[in-house]
Amino acid sequence: MESNPFNLKLLKEKPKDYLNTEEFSSFLNKNQISVRIDNLPRFADNNNIQMAKIEREGSGGSVPTIYKIPTKTLLEKIKGKLLQNNNSELGKENVKKKEKKILEIFDNSKNKKESRTSIAEKVSISMGVPCNRKLVRRVLNEKRSTKLNKLK
Repeated sequence: MESNPFNLKLLKEKPKDYLNTEEFSSFLNKNQISVRIDNLPRFADNNNIQMAKIEREGSGGSVPTIYKIPTKTLLEKIKGKLLQNNNSELGKENVKKKEKKILEIFDNSKNKKESRTSIAEKVSISMGVPCNRKLVRRVLNEKRSTKLNKLK
């Protein structure tokens, strides 16, 4: 019995608008979306990317999965989701950018003019992604602990 957890159609041959696992992985990497190869089916299912299985050549191994090439709007939507998730590569880069922006705003502020909340709001507005005072507190405690009396 073949394993087919996503109830995929079995096709005789690969259509031209589909990519095999290696091609799809490199396509995602070109678009700054990094996903482990063993997680591609779950990633595709979670992001509504159509999948199918094709008949394998020979009798050994598993049935190859193919993935429909996603549209540009879907790729942008996926990138937006990954930016909000701090466990993804894009999310980790985004947190580093937020940390730099927090320090920049703190360093440029005058005494008793900024609070953790106001810094978080300024970072959110300037970067267009959510930022909260807990992140501001952690960053300032780690990097500027001697200057915290500068806050409101």
